[in-house]
Amino acid sequence: MTANTQKRDYYEVLGVERSATQEQIKHAYRQLALKWHPDRNPAADATNKFKEIAEAYAVLSDQAKRQAYDTAGHAGVSDRWTTEDIFRDFDFGDIFAGGFGPLGGIFSELFPGSRRPSGATPRGADLRYDLRLTLVEAARGGERVIAMTRSDRCTTCGGNGAKPGTQPVSCTECQGSGEKQQIKTEKRIKRVTITSCPRCVGRGILIEFPCSTCDGTGFEFLPHRIKVQVPPGIDHGMLLRLAGQGEAAPSGGMPGDLLVRVRIEPHPILKRHGDDLYLTTAIDFASAALGTKINVLGLAEEILKVTIPPGTQSGTALRLRGKGMPQLDGNATGDLYVVVEVRTPIDLTTRQRELLKEFKMEAAKRAAAPA
Repeated sequence: MTANTQKRDYYEVLGVERSATQEQIKHAYRQLALKWHPDRNPAADATNKFKEIAEAYAVLSDQAKRQAYDTAGHAGVSDRWTTEDIFRDFDFGDIFAGGFGPLGGIFSELFPGSRRPSGATPRGADLRYDLRLTLVEAARGGERVIAMTRSDRCTTCGGNGAKPGTQPVSCTECQGSGEKQQIKTEKRIKRVTITSCPRCVGRGILIEFPCSTCDGTGFEFLPHRIKVQVPPGIDHGMLLRLAGQGEAAPSGGMPGDLLVRVRIEPHPILKRHGDDLYLTTAIDFASAALGTKINVLGLAEEILKVTIPPGTQSGTALRLRGKGMPQLDGNATGDLYVVVEVRTPIDLTTRQRELLKEFKMEAAKRAAAPA
């Protein structure tokens, strides 16, 4: 998906009010999708328009995603779901069924995560995990271990849900397809509605003698310790995808992925901007005027020497090359900028006041003197 700041409001995209019902959202999407379908509309931006409309509908037609969007906007969606998650198992073509069948075919090309054809082996669900790191840990990278519980294929029945020595049987109501079709013809337009079979709940099979370990589900929940390789220089909010480490899939399908989102804890003194680090240090008026040398703490409590040139102004950023964060997937390292804050003295002694008055007078004479 494009950056959140570049996205249009989903309600604006579909041309509906924020209070719109699901039926109104569905109707608006259907009309716009027919208008902007690339096979029907020759405009150069038809494909992008079509994708934008489809994404808006995919979010607003799902109650959980719509609530997250209404609460926190685009960030509320992107923080919880990837683009693939938004379109996975979502059948756009269903609302075009009967008379508009060809329109549904483009979705598998534009949105690889959309619903798979009937009969395809389903994929396991993705799991999400927030990995919290300190700034130092993010700079170093390395291996981390995640402890979590997830569903795996039952070891007793092999995942088919049936008691050992027995086998699942095909559902007679849907003939093993897992789907039921309802066909209605109105004004010579045939509409086909496909729903999950109520008897087998979409599985296509029935378990007559359930496995005692998994109660016929085919899954059991087991603890896991999963290793994650964190690349040095990783930034806050980045996502690491561990293929095949998600939930197990029914019917022997591929397991889902584990999506690890990195959360970097704030550092007490260092601020990060890309690969560069910034810290603020305070010096007194005399040191700024005369120049001095100070020590600052970098990453991992590293002591760094900084030379303050004479006449340094408050807000000046002094660069220490190569003392920032390592570049992600690169060989270079960012810089550390020491921002100088010149403190004005307070609670002066009598002698300090006299000296500052002399300084002020001398500065005034120098300013008045001809060049």
